[in-house]
Amino acid sequence: DLPRLLDIAVAAWTPIFASYRHILGDDIFETAFSDWQADKRQQIRHACDPDSAATVLVAELSDAVVGFVTFYVNVRDGVGEIGNNAVHPDFQGLGIGPRMYARVFEQLRARGMRAVRVRTGGDPAHAPARRAYEKVGFGPSLPSVDYYRML
Repeated sequence: DLPRLLDIAVAAWTPIFASYRHILGDDIFETAFSDWQADKRQQIRHACDPDSAATVLVAELSDAVVGFVTFYVNVRDGVGEIGNNAVHPDFQGLGIGPRMYARVFEQLRARGMRAVRVRTGGDPAHAPARRAYEKVGFGPSLPSVDYYRML
């Protein structure tokens, strides 16, 4: 499934990185995110590596891979973490994301986790992700700000 997961990741993050370009301007965007597609693909490849600490779940609809979610178990503090996750844009809005998260919650509980966290952006392009997380009960959130400046 890896080639399909890579395609889904790029398709799902394209609007997010377009938003970053709009917010940051071309100079900073090209400096900070010039090869974002390769970086995102590498993140997914790494999560899928058998030696990775990540677990990867794949969502299928009519035998087609339409989404994925990566997650991590932290035995030390009992807080699992959802990492990269996406539903292909053609299949968003069908409740696939919340079903993936529910499955992650089941697996984290079975592994002794007491809580789970997920990080996302505060920009307009991340609004669908924030809605999906809130829909399955995530909240409250800690504020975070990233500043950029050309040198």
